[in-house]
Amino acid sequence: MSKILIVGGGQAGLQLALSLLHHDYDVTLMTARTAEELYYGRAVSVQIMHDNRLHAERELGLNLWDDTAPPIKGFTLRSGGGPGIPSFDWTGSFAAPAQSIDERLKMSVWMSHFEEKGGKLIIHAVTSDDLDGLVPMFDLTIVAAGHSGLAQMFPVDPDRSPTDTGEIPTAIAYVDDVIEGPDRENIVAEFLPGGSHFVSVPSYSANGPCRLLYLHGGVSGALDWPRRITPEEHWDRMLGLLRDEVPHVYETYAEAGLADEKAATFDHATPLVRRPVAELPSGGRVLGMGDTLITVSTALQQEADNASVSADRYLEAILDNGDRPFDEDFMQKAFESYYDHARHFCGDLGRVLHHAAPFALDAYLKGDTHQAVADRIVRGFEDPADFASWLSTEETARAYLDGV
Repeated sequence: MSKILIVGGGQAGLQLALSLLHHDYDVTLMTARTAEELYYGRAVSVQIMHDNRLHAERELGLNLWDDTAPPIKGFTLRSGGGPGIPSFDWTGSFAAPAQSIDERLKMSVWMSHFEEKGGKLIIHAVTSDDLDGLVPMFDLTIVAAGHSGLAQMFPVDPDRSPTDTGEIPTAIAYVDDVIEGPDRENIVAEFLPGGSHFVSVPSYSANGPCRLLYLHGGVSGALDWPRRITPEEHWDRMLGLLRDEVPHVYETYAEAGLADEKAATFDHATPLVRRPVAELPSGGRVLGMGDTLITVSTALQQEADNASVSADRYLEAILDNGDRPFDEDFMQKAFESYYDHARHFCGDLGRVLHHAAPFALDAYLKGDTHQAVADRIVRGFEDPADFASWLSTEETARAYLDGV
């Protein structure tokens, strides 16, 4: 059976590693932190997974929080109005409940599960020089180590990367579950002045149910924070922005504390697409995966979904490849299968949503009076292909809205 090395212990890397173990592959996983270091470390990311992306976890018995994590039943979108932004307040429903599990909890448990199932786990911060020596020892090497660091090995694809979106700062915190009423089971997104958003998500962390909060975008430049601040300072800054920009939201969270002492982080993501194969000095080749290759704005809530889809598509490609070599042609085809899913939110659809195109605002406004529109917008985050089919261009959006 083929020997496969996976570098990176996030959703993409661990899901693929556990899936390959299930099919009796010889799998080695290399990651920088132990399960304990991850569990007790700082928050990692925004983790939202829609129901149609959870099937692999359920098939592998990794759905350990289905009975305890709060179900996310819908998505509420609000705007108080302002220059160029109409007022609206509506809720659309998901086809089935989504789920948010703090990545520190989920991945630390999965990492232990990987070892229990016979996987080889190596704790080591891998460099490109390390890979040059490791690649000859394996039939296939996959890098799923996030959108920085080793990602720089993979050249940016200018033909597929958005050209009008730079780095998007996102402040993230997991806090006490203080929401009551109809919003309790929904993701709630609020438009802020300047085109930014505040998002609140029902979530689950090591200490139980909590709320995942994030602020993304410039917020008039207010997210130009020092890179080194404590989690408490981080949360204080978020509260200060809420007080200044959306006082009614600030009142909700003013007395909330962090879910644990390290439950805050900051993400600096630049939406882009990288080429899937990196060549090492020795001539060896490695295949990128997940957000190592495709980075989308955190605001679009696709990070965990994309990671899961990339694991699914790569697993399918590996199984179909049989005993044939994992050559560059295999690598390119595996990536194209993943790109076919992820391309929408890093293409025209992503630009429309991120820049709040006028016809997208018209769609949000129509959601105020037409539940079918509200539901279709919300379910677009589950089904990017459908979302792109009508909201990527003004022509298709107007045709759909006019026909409602």
